[in-house]
Amino acid sequence: MVQWQGTNFTVDGHEPTSAEEYYRIGLHCWNSTQHRGAAAFFLEAAAGTGHGAAVELLGHIEYVQERYASAVPRLRQSTGSPRATYYLASLYHRGCPQAGITQSFDEAARWYHASAELGEPEAMLALGDLYLERLLPLTRAPAEHALEHFLAAAARNHPYGQYRAAELYRTLYQDPERAAALYQSCVDNPMTERHALGSMMTLQSRAHLREISANRTTRLEQQRRDAINPERPRGDFFG
Repeated sequence: MVQWQGTNFTVDGHEPTSAEEYYRIGLHCWNSTQHRGAAAFFLEAAAGTGHGAAVELLGHIEYVQERYASAVPRLRQSTGSPRATYYLASLYHRGCPQAGITQSFDEAARWYHASAELGEPEAMLALGDLYLERLLPLTRAPAEHALEHFLAAAARNHPYGQYRAAELYRTLYQDPERAAALYQSCVDNPMTERHALGSMMTLQSRAHLREISANRTTRLEQQRRDAINPERPRGDFFG
């Protein structure tokens, strides 16, 4: 067994001997509240042998704990990781003197694109915002670029991607039916309530769905009036 601060750790009842087993203990510790502090100890043992998943998780831990100087080398090692690539993009996006990174929208975009290609929806959303704010070179209208990336995030079932795409369809494209479909997806998405903006997205989506439904009913009623009682010149009645 391996001890950390008086607690014994084993893998299936035996002492860990391989990098994978040290990684599994580290992952378990990070996912628990009781032993989270032990995670780095075990992950370092695995990462020291070149275990890729351990390196990536250590980079994640150091990033979320804002220890960027030590996080960046691990993030750069984690090639092929959507999360690590996104973190590097975010550091270039805002700049990080602690890690020796100067703010660069071009570098941020390069890393965001790499992360998006690996399937990271947060990178897709960040790209959409950069295009919408006209901070990247444009070949089309900013909203077209943004919508493309918001829809890509929505397609991966990201609630904020669904909400942002719905907002663009409703406001800029004047397409209430496509907006309604995406608002409904956001409301129905189980991940919405776990999102930091979940309450806002749910309330706003429901409000817009009610408005779109009311406008649809009004439009259909007017179409029926026009069909069965077309307006007649005044002279038709008074001959």
